[in-house]
Amino acid sequence: MKLLPEIVASLAQAKEIAVFSGAGLSADSGIPTFRDGATGLWNNVDPDEVASVAGFERNPRVVWRWLQQLKRLVDDCQPNPGHLAIARLQALCPEQRLTVITQNIDGYHGSAGNDQVLEIHGTIHRVRCHRHCGFSADWDQSTTEPYACPECGALVRPDLVLFGEALNERVFSAAEKRSANADIFFCVGTSFTVQPAAQLPIWAKSFGAVVVEVNPHPTPFSQLADFSIRSGASEFFSALCAALENRQ
Repeated sequence: MKLLPEIVASLAQAKEIAVFSGAGLSADSGIPTFRDGATGLWNNVDPDEVASVAGFERNPRVVWRWLQQLKRLVDDCQPNPGHLAIARLQALCPEQRLTVITQNIDGYHGSAGNDQVLEIHGTIHRVRCHRHCGFSADWDQSTTEPYACPECGALVRPDLVLFGEALNERVFSAAEKRSANADIFFCVGTSFTVQPAAQLPIWAKSFGAVVVEVNPHPTPFSQLADFSIRSGASEFFSALCAALENRQ
């Protein structure tokens, strides 16, 4: 990759690194993206019925069971070489803070080894009180039906952001802060169509970050990025890590 030396040079000067990941990264693990209905998960379903806050309030059992199907798929798959290479990048940059900001709910960044992960759309591995009373717990897969919150009696639901629902303010505020502080900001496997997450790379660039887009296909952000790499995450981050190791 001819641009790799320039990116390595920017990394060497950075104190803060941010990696912003989207569904395209986890697609290599076998997790279908929302827009790829042909993969089956989203095929022949209405997102408003199975993955929206309005759908949960109308028929919580339908939403619970569909998201439980998604959780089983996530549990059956695993982090792919792209996740592992991003974790390896953290290990190769011990004097810099690397934060992963992810739109994905699968938990694969943490499983791969990254220890500073902001899950701005929540996680499929935990449940919480729908009323936000403070109750949360690991999602026990033996629980196949929505149940009453033990703290307040409201329904318990998976702790992820459903369509039509606001992001967790605390988590997104932290993502905005890390984006603003980043010296180099990697965008990986995201289409830049989901708001407000799509504003984070623009926010980072406005504060002076070097922005590197890694995507096999052009996106609406490609012309704004300092480097736009037509590659998958596995290939790019593996090559980046190899270049860093050769430099040491």
